[in-house]
Amino acid sequence: MNIIPRPKNITEGQTLQKGKSSEKKIYTNADGFMLEYVTGLFSRDILQEEAAPFFFLQISDGFSLEMEHLPEILQDKEEGYLLKADAKGIVIAARSGKGLFYGIQTFLQLKEQGWERELEIIDWPDNDIRGYHFESRFGIPKFERIIEIIEELCKYKFNTILMELEDKFPYEEVKGITSANALNKEQLKEIIRYANDRYIEIIPLQQTLGHVEYILKKDDYYPMREVRSGAVNSELPFSFNPIGNLSFNDIDEFCPSNEEAYKLIEKMCREMAEKYHSSKYIHIGCDEAWNLINCELCKARYGEQGFHKVFLEHTNRVARVITSLNKTPVIWDDMLRGFSEEEFELLDKNIVIMCWLYYNGDLERGISLLTKYREAGFRVMGASSAKCCEGMSSDYLDMPNIKDRLININDWSELSAKFDLMGVLTTVWSNYTGTIAPPHPFFDTIWYPLLYSADKYWNTASDSQEFEKRFLENFFGVEGVENCFGNEIEEIYEKTSFLTENCKRNKYIAEVYKFTSLLSIYRQKSMATYREMYKLYDGTPEREKAIVVRKVKELETMREYLKPEISRLLSINFNEADTKEFVNSRFLMDEMVIRVN
Repeated sequence: MNIIPRPKNITEGQTLQKGKSSEKKIYTNADGFMLEYVTGLFSRDILQEEAAPFFFLQISDGFSLEMEHLPEILQDKEEGYLLKADAKGIVIAARSGKGLFYGIQTFLQLKEQGWERELEIIDWPDNDIRGYHFESRFGIPKFERIIEIIEELCKYKFNTILMELEDKFPYEEVKGITSANALNKEQLKEIIRYANDRYIEIIPLQQTLGHVEYILKKDDYYPMREVRSGAVNSELPFSFNPIGNLSFNDIDEFCPSNEEAYKLIEKMCREMAEKYHSSKYIHIGCDEAWNLINCELCKARYGEQGFHKVFLEHTNRVARVITSLNKTPVIWDDMLRGFSEEEFELLDKNIVIMCWLYYNGDLERGISLLTKYREAGFRVMGASSAKCCEGMSSDYLDMPNIKDRLININDWSELSAKFDLMGVLTTVWSNYTGTIAPPHPFFDTIWYPLLYSADKYWNTASDSQEFEKRFLENFFGVEGVENCFGNEIEEIYEKTSFLTENCKRNKYIAEVYKFTSLLSIYRQKSMATYREMYKLYDGTPEREKAIVVRKVKELETMREYLKPEISRLLSINFNEADTKEFVNSRFLMDEMVIRVN
């Protein structure tokens, strides 16, 4: 049995005799969308029965619900469910429609795998919030693909999406920001409805301090920036930061002393509240604003040492706007990590702190930070990552560092249990170090760590050692292959090629893994080859030059094979402009170097 997330209590019995389940009748007391959903799943009429003080679905020859009440352990579990299969048929029962929905997802996975034994499953989640971070700084999947992603998320019992659309949001009151490939308001409305029907709450994220390049790069909004000078704070005329001078750039942060910026922020937040009307929260960002107290106006107003003061004033001001819209403000935690007890006392207690820690070795740091935030009286969510900035290494430019991702998710599973958090959200970042940076691997490289997080946040005691086997059999329908998601790139290419040829489900994702693992090899070869190209110009002997030329030609051959495959895969789910940008980010400079030489 390869269910994801792994159910808590499973009792298996003898083998069932094969029968024609299509001839059995289906009974339920669900109504509204759940009745519509069940009817669509089975493509036939559903018989409604009211004889139960809980929600149920029964598949049997005739209606004979023998249960009078749910197991005691499920009495207070809104998302818990019972699934029982025996010779009489199948019963799924739950305290709520949400629990019934999750029981149905487990049943569908069992059915997909052709299970044939008696069993009883009693299951419930360990975390109230099990989230996925949908972020579109680089590109946005086509509307139809977003719907497919939501369908996959609910299959694996996610119940929250943190949606960061940036310029892909259909602003109406705010002019000149929305991009040509943004969602329109009807598409966004349908995405929210589709998710809400499947018990997924979508929380909007509207950056209100840093990470606003998509706004400040526009001429009309550029005067609202904080950074006015590009001077290097060093005796040398350059910085040691690999991504350039200052923390990001001159268009990353709003100036907290600019009243026009606050008028814009309030307009954007009001649009978020209106369009995401069903969400209880609005995430206002407030992370990585490292260039505060840069402009002369802020220096005069807050003083050279007023870093925490300006952050407090800004965050509380925006939080009050969110509260006035009957929403709860959420912020990232990194700017709070150096706060004193006295400063925490000044921070609006309506704020929910989302603590993000993404790397191997962050467990002890997480314990320290979460203890601080809880002692200061704040509600806290956690944030792990299925894809983030793994550094400048080409090894992880196109595939996540799976080893570190799983360690990070394990740490947050442990932290969520230790601190009884509101829940944990898995971030999936689409590019490195800011809105205008080159793209990360495209989205579909992350299903393995993302579903690993679904497993660990539903059932924190789930066995990590056997997850890959469950994933391969559940997600791809493939048995007998191991170690597909390690860090030995050549071996991964061989294994994912096998997946592509043999998978019964999700062949597109298998192809993504196959070609992006090969793309990682290409990037490594590219870096190694161009280190030697100076030999073509400095009087190196001809035979040695010939070796370099052969390497360049091999790289060119590899690119000619890879480029159309990467373009093909991207164009399935992304628009032409996003496809072109990604392909250019991987190949254009190599082509220019070859052309010059």
